[in-house]
Amino acid sequence: MLIGFVGDLHGRVLHALALIVTWQQRNGRRFDLLVQVGDMGAFPDMSSLERTANRHFALDPSQRDFVRLICADNGLAESLARLRQCLAGPVHFIRGNHEDFDWLERLPRDSGFGTAAVDRCGLIRHVPDGTVMTFGGLRIAFLGGVGERDDAADINRSAYETLLTLEPGSIDVLVTHQGPYGSSTGFRGDIHGSRMITDLIERSRPTFHVAGHAHVLSGPTRFGETTYLGLDCVVASPLYHPEAQGFQPGSLGVLDTDHGKLEPVTDDWLAEFETPFDFDGWFDGLQAAF
Repeated sequence: MLIGFVGDLHGRVLHALALIVTWQQRNGRRFDLLVQVGDMGAFPDMSSLERTANRHFALDPSQRDFVRLICADNGLAESLARLRQCLAGPVHFIRGNHEDFDWLERLPRDSGFGTAAVDRCGLIRHVPDGTVMTFGGLRIAFLGGVGERDDAADINRSAYETLLTLEPGSIDVLVTHQGPYGSSTGFRGDIHGSRMITDLIERSRPTFHVAGHAHVLSGPTRFGETTYLGLDCVVASPLYHPEAQGFQPGSLGVLDTDHGKLEPVTDDWLAEFETPFDFDGWFDGLQAAF
């Protein structure tokens, strides 16, 4: 079984879809499950998004693409419906610290794992904090947010405490937005990660742990009994890295359960995507290949 993990998007969901489908084409394999590790940039409309506008948003209009996707009609809707046929299932995402948290809470949940559809094409589903999903024989736990904060982006303490009570070793894959404390270091020398997540790893002892948030590739490395992979963001910030081209190496991770390997994708083709990214042009090329 193959599970694909996608790093922080900040709205650039069309980039993520192109990244996933391109990897599948180049490798001749299809992901059985897709997970995005938070900071999807999940806002329901432009007014909600614009209330969070910052310098990054002004420099990169593609941060509006999540809204474009959930409001898609006509040509874009047709393209997305065609793209959905390339995927075995939707992209499941947890909340990061850049979402409309109230809107995510209001989304109607299904009767299974309690996930919620966010678009009419069935491409994206939100996974609530504390969800433990069994997929292909694997138990996968999900926890969004950022620890040690006192606002809506904070880790859900009730969900966190519930995961702490799970039997050690009973989780195969832990997906969080923030990584464990000391998982990476920022360019200012600041230490990334949350001590809460460290404690959760030590208590639950998952086989694999995948996170994002830090916008840097970290790992795979070992935290005790757990193999950890911290994913980079899919697109580098145009404010801090105006020279960056293509998609970031390490913004996609692949777990091959048949071989027990969790690895980042760092292939040269990631840099071949145009900056700014032309989704319509890319999709036209994809159609020509069908």
